[in-house]
Amino acid sequence: MTKDYIAPDSFTFNKQDYFKTGSQFGEVNFLQILAPEISDKMLSEFLEVEENLIINFHIKAIEQMEAIKSIKRKLTDLDKMKIEENKKAIRSGYDMDIMPSDLLTYGNEAKQLLSELQTHNEKMFLITILFTVIDDKKSSLDNTVLQLKSIANRHNCSLKNLNYQQEQGLISTLPLSKNEIEIERGLTTSATAVFIPFTTEELFVKGESLYYGLNALSRNIIMVDRKKLKNPNGLILGTPGSGKSFSAKREITNAFLITNDDIIVADPEGEYSEIVKELNGEVVKISPTSKDYINPMDINLDYADEDNPLSLKSDFILSLFELVVGNNKLSAEEISVIDRCLPK
Repeated sequence: MTKDYIAPDSFTFNKQDYFKTGSQFGEVNFLQILAPEISDKMLSEFLEVEENLIINFHIKAIEQMEAIKSIKRKLTDLDKMKIEENKKAIRSGYDMDIMPSDLLTYGNEAKQLLSELQTHNEKMFLITILFTVIDDKKSSLDNTVLQLKSIANRHNCSLKNLNYQQEQGLISTLPLSKNEIEIERGLTTSATAVFIPFTTEELFVKGESLYYGLNALSRNIIMVDRKKLKNPNGLILGTPGSGKSFSAKREITNAFLITNDDIIVADPEGEYSEIVKELNGEVVKISPTSKDYINPMDINLDYADEDNPLSLKSDFILSLFELVVGNNKLSAEEISVIDRCLPK
């Protein structure tokens, strides 16, 4: 199956708007950026599409002086167009200040771009963004492309099909560093950086690491040995039915299979007894009617690292009896009785 996917029997490019790779259907589209400003949420929304989607970025840097000269030439062309519009206005007898809105918009954007390149340490890049979708069914392929177009439209962009260029688009998708699509969009450093999702923090610890899910941004797995972190404590939060108990049971199972840690579960609801039995663990039931008991007088001489374990147990017994007595505090005589029971 893997071999057929990597090296299918055939490629068919006899349709203008899609191709076939083996028995699967594929389609290559390019992103037409219309918005003057791009949100960094757009790429994350594209990546959330749970289909066989490949996104390619072909980014080519332009030498700074060449970029500035190119924009100045564009401004000169726009000025010529404004002069022509003024001449038309004089001949037609209407106000010369009335200009086509597109001409004014392009002029302002070009001036802003020139200012960013000259004074804001920005650079110019030519970028081509390709979206390749592959699916077993043509109908599913069309639905995925429609979903991608909807995301692009929300961000004032447009996803266009590469009509009669599907083969060139597929070649540009492959990791060959070769772009055969001559559709480029000029962007500054800040605008280009929106499409570089390398600012996420990854958490992958080698050794006896346990699986804790996927990174919400990069979708890489999270593998952690909590004992190696500054704070090894953990807390599982979530809405009812979101899988908190399942996550806890998964971590218990992983810790049992991978590590040599002691696993102790305080389970007031009796929810984890079955998994403990499956892992050949011991279930200790504590209740007024159970056969298991906790002896508060029991003591382990290795309990304390440096302190005297007998003194610690004495303090515990005093606290226990004060809880039993309640509001009536222990008298000095009663405290001395407990104290005399300890060896000096």
